[in-house]
Amino acid sequence: MVSGKNKRKIEYEGTDYYWYVRVNDHGHKVHIISEDKNLHLEYPFIDTEVPVTSQDIRKHLKKYFDDHL
Repeated sequence: MVSGKNKRKIEYEGTDYYWYVRVNDHGHKVHIISEDKNLHLEYPFIDTEVPVTSQDIRKHLKKYFDDHL
C-alpha cells in the first residue's frame, strides 16, 4: 500500500493511483504509482508554469496502457 501523504489520489479504470511532482537535479518529474506498487511511472514535467492536473495523469495512464497492453 502506498502512503497517501503529500500525494494526490486518482482512480483510473477501477484502480487507485497516487501521483506527485518531485524536483531534483534533473528537473521536475511526475510520478504515478499504483496502490499495490506494481506500477511506477515517471514523466518529465517541462513547463513548470502550467500545473499538472488529474486530466494530465489520466492521459499518461491511458498512453501507458495503450502502448503496453
